[in-house]
Amino acid sequence: MDDIKQIRKSINVCRAIAKKANANFSYAASLLPLKKRDFFYATYAAMRVIDDNVDEKFLILSSDDRKKYRSSYLNMLNDWLYQVCDSDSQHLNGPLDANIVTSIQHTCGRSNMGTNPWRNLAEALKGDIEERTRETWDDFLKYCEGATVSPATIFIYLSAATYNGNEGYKYCLDKDPRYFAKNLAIYCYIVHILRDLSKDAKKTPRLVTIPLEILQDAELDRESIYQELKNKSKKINTLAENLITRAEVYKCKGHTALTELIPKLGVRESMALTGLIRVYDHLFGLAKENTFNLLANGPALESKVRGEILKKHSIIT
Repeated sequence: MDDIKQIRKSINVCRAIAKKANANFSYAASLLPLKKRDFFYATYAAMRVIDDNVDEKFLILSSDDRKKYRSSYLNMLNDWLYQVCDSDSQHLNGPLDANIVTSIQHTCGRSNMGTNPWRNLAEALKGDIEERTRETWDDFLKYCEGATVSPATIFIYLSAATYNGNEGYKYCLDKDPRYFAKNLAIYCYIVHILRDLSKDAKKTPRLVTIPLEILQDAELDRESIYQELKNKSKKINTLAENLITRAEVYKCKGHTALTELIPKLGVRESMALTGLIRVYDHLFGLAKENTFNLLANGPALESKVRGEILKKHSIIT
């Protein structure tokens, strides 16, 4: 009984992290059955902690401080990877506290998901810490494998998995979760970039993940984006049009995969996944209608859309 209470306490800690993040994934996941919500909260909390350490603590440092602390953050990333990949670990010498480690062990640690999503995410974050330059669209897609395809793969996995108290979580579909996740994830990530471009560029150009060749096509660089946004420059329109055109391709492929997947899911899982994609579809429509409106007011517009599509059905309290 004490073990059960501790597991519930740990899941609730992860749930609080998801709630605080106020993300689309969290509202969608709250529509899932309880055991799948537990899985989501554990994995989301683990990803949120390491992502915030990189984005909110490391990348905003001065150049000298980034050089000074780079090796420390790379070591932290290695410790994090050990924490999430070793289901029997008591390894608390890392960024995840005991509650998150416990939650991971009792959810994805009792699953056949494997460790590839974690390892791919770690590789993308390692690139951020090392400040690798993404020159081409292919470089960007490689980065997406960890930065966005991995979290989406985890969400697809838990949506399609079954749960049994004795065996844990098991995914049995013929096609790997990544097959269903990849194009949807890249499409949603491009929408995410447009939504947060102003906020990210203002905080630090290092948060702008658009590859250099796309910026150069619009006669931009990371350092100039924020000022050009304030000026409503035609260069920003050129940049956005390029991203929107590319996003259309992944949207089409992603929706094809979604059509294949949905009949294989339960009712609540189907509602969660289709609701999540509807939020991004709506934002994408807004981007095409009035690009500068989305660029200037992305988070507020997303909150409104999410309220109409997901939040009224969610059970996050």
